[in-house]
Amino acid sequence: MDIKEIKRRLTDLRDERSFAAAIETDKGALGEYLKGSYEAYRLAVDMLEHLKPEKVTIPQFVADWIENDYWGKEPINIVHGVVEDGDCGPRGEWLDDIENQKLLLNAIANGYEVGKEPRYRIKLPGLAGSNGQQYISKSADGKLFACARRDYLQQEFTNNELKQLPDWVRRLEFEED
Repeated sequence: MDIKEIKRRLTDLRDERSFAAAIETDKGALGEYLKGSYEAYRLAVDMLEHLKPEKVTIPQFVADWIENDYWGKEPINIVHGVVEDGDCGPRGEWLDDIENQKLLLNAIANGYEVGKEPRYRIKLPGLAGSNGQQYISKSADGKLFACARRDYLQQEFTNNELKQLPDWVRRLEFEED
């Protein structure tokens, strides 16, 4: 049963109670019951009319894909296009899961929010100075250096950024931020 069917059935029940309350002449318990049930059905129908689909949360790469490659296309063609193209990258892997296919279609139909990608700090074991534990930091020109935790430095890395760092760095201990 979908929302339209629920709304139709509640509206029918509401109208039935309204009619019954209108012809009820005595002010007894039955009349009060009918008025109360009418009000409950009216409130339920009103809430259903204002019901909005919930936005789903998708990864950033899927949002980029929707906005850049498929914006305005029919939702089912997006999934079909990936299957036909034989996309073996992250999109194809993500779409191998039927739940992700449903999520994609829901995102296109009802809107979406982008999930925050986890970020990691790379702890340098055995390096703690007077200003605290030292972490891998990255300068604007891409050079790595050690520094205590500082919010104004790039010391947080996404999974994709971690993959681009040297092997020895990826073998160190990560802290999820």
